[in-house]
Amino acid sequence: MQKRFPAIILTILLSNFLVTEVAANSAPAPQHLAEEAGWEFTLGIHLGYSSSRSQLDTAHDNKLNEDLNNSGHSLDKTFIFPLARAQYTFAEFKTQIFAADSREQISTAAFQYELGITHLFNNSSELTVAYFPPLLSFNDTWQDPYLTGSARITTDENTQGGRFSLTHIAGSSITLKYAFAFTDIENEHSGQSLGLNAKQLTLLRRDSLYQRVEIQTRYRIAPGVFFKPALQYTTRSADGEAHNFDQYGLQLGLLFFKGRHSLITTLNAGIKKFAVENPVFSQKQNTVNAGLFSVYSYAQALNWQPLIFNILAGYNKEDSDINFYDSEGLFMSTGITYQF
Repeated sequence: MQKRFPAIILTILLSNFLVTEVAANSAPAPQHLAEEAGWEFTLGIHLGYSSSRSQLDTAHDNKLNEDLNNSGHSLDKTFIFPLARAQYTFAEFKTQIFAADSREQISTAAFQYELGITHLFNNSSELTVAYFPPLLSFNDTWQDPYLTGSARITTDENTQGGRFSLTHIAGSSITLKYAFAFTDIENEHSGQSLGLNAKQLTLLRRDSLYQRVEIQTRYRIAPGVFFKPALQYTTRSADGEAHNFDQYGLQLGLLFFKGRHSLITTLNAGIKKFAVENPVFSQKQNTVNAGLFSVYSYAQALNWQPLIFNILAGYNKEDSDINFYDSEGLFMSTGITYQF
């Protein structure tokens, strides 16, 4: 059974699920973390369609790979995706604890949840610290992604990590973020089907530490219209040096809010530079990526205060010097979130 969603799906779904937070971050620095103290819950469900192509997608139709000069089979699927968040705000309205689907999963598009705490300081700075524990036997990858002519076998990929964010720094529009994630492959057989020597096999080991730093700001263009640029730097330190990279990214967001309506569109682009030659392809990999996604939300759907209706669409593409690592994804979805 496939347990992994394409990256484009989780990126957009988690961004949509937090549309109310995005709106809050586009407003002046808050004086309280919530309107009322105590528990608050948000539940969401999305129905969608995706079309993707990636050698790392562990869908059944992608098990058999004829050669290493292609980016995998084209996969079309429909899905149902639930989301949830629970938070508790203390009586002084300055501290909040929460459990939710993770929005800072920086390594892979894997299902993940996080536990965290947010504190609002007197100067309007807002600090969030969160940890996402491993979900054993939930996310998977190929034991040997380079196997050809026979069905590839999956293995568990366990991920855990944490994140820190400081928003509205001293009442300003500046946000700083840092996130890290450790990934562990249970049965690592990368390249063993190719007759590589021990040194070459070591270069392909995928257990990794990912780290990301981001700086973000916002500008008010007109009433209800905001521009949110962000710069990102991501690094991967893997046991196998062929997977080590430095990634530089740019995000440009445009946000519209009017009455019950909100529309958020984000364009992202980046380059990924790898450290050493991949012994499978006798070539060092470099990758260019670009993506676009939009989220439309309608609050108080059916004239019911806690209900939000959503429409989402997105596209993402990675173009690598090595055809095997090219990937592409298209996504469309509609869903609702309910807050109580």
